[in-house]
Amino acid sequence: MDMARYESCYRHWIAGQEAGLAELEAASANAAAGRATDAELRAVVERCILGYQDYATRRRALSREDGAAFFAPPWCTAFENSVLWLGGCRPSLTVRLLYNLSGEGLEAQVEELLGGLRHGVVPTGALGITSAQLLLINDLHIRTVHQENALSDRLATLQEDVADRPLLPIVRQRGELAAAAARQGARAARGTCDGAVRRLGAAGPGGGADAEAVDAALDSYEAALSRLLVEADELRMATARALATEILTPRQAVEMLAASKHLHLSVRDWTRRREAAAGAQQQLNGPSAGTAGSTSATVRRNP
Repeated sequence: MDMARYESCYRHWIAGQEAGLAELEAASANAAAGRATDAELRAVVERCILGYQDYATRRRALSREDGAAFFAPPWCTAFENSVLWLGGCRPSLTVRLLYNLSGEGLEAQVEELLGGLRHGVVPTGALGITSAQLLLINDLHIRTVHQENALSDRLATLQEDVADRPLLPIVRQRGELAAAAARQGARAARGTCDGAVRRLGAAGPGGGADAEAVDAALDSYEAALSRLLVEADELRMATARALATEILTPRQAVEMLAASKHLHLSVRDWTRRREAAAGAQQQLNGPSAGTAGSTSATVRRNP
């Protein structure tokens, strides 16, 4: 597998995220100043959605070669990997983000309503989300979480299958053969190892029917991961598209997509800075620092 191609795909995606954020922020400023029409904002939103689709298409092609590569990608920080769900963000996270955005400014509007300054106008928050839109968003949220759970259950089943056939019987057989080899240690040293030891060698990495069975099982596992990644990307796309093109107004969609990209890029930047700082500090302290820290921690735990 050529990992450079995978990293190139990711770098292309990040560059698109940065360019897309700049375009969305410019569109938001133009909308606030009354210099952008709904048609212009829709075009910006559609370009953003097409960028998501392009990345998903690239990932689909690469995942056919190695489906596992996207589940803990080395080009992401440890923190980024810790929050990944099936190779990306949870689709419901976009809905949660929208809930938070719609709540901005809501408290001040409620206070104005209670103070008689809004004259009965229902508070809608900074984004102007209406009660009808909230119903649609809530319905989408419920359906999305249900589909997420179904995919998560399938991943859990797939992971548990590792302990099933054919891997477990092979592992057990190798353990038995290794024990037999140990018992025949003296004879093996004299070059008179019996058939059990010869079978152990044949079943070793890269040789024998067992190796073929292991490769087939791992290939099947990675293919299943690839299918899950594709379905997860489709759910991410469907959720984003439903919000941006079916429920929200063009201006609201611009604000949501800009916030989503900004959050993604900010978390990436923060965690990379932290990892770089930690690495620099470790080099500054030298190899003995970790040992000293561990010793101190042990002393604190065992006074």
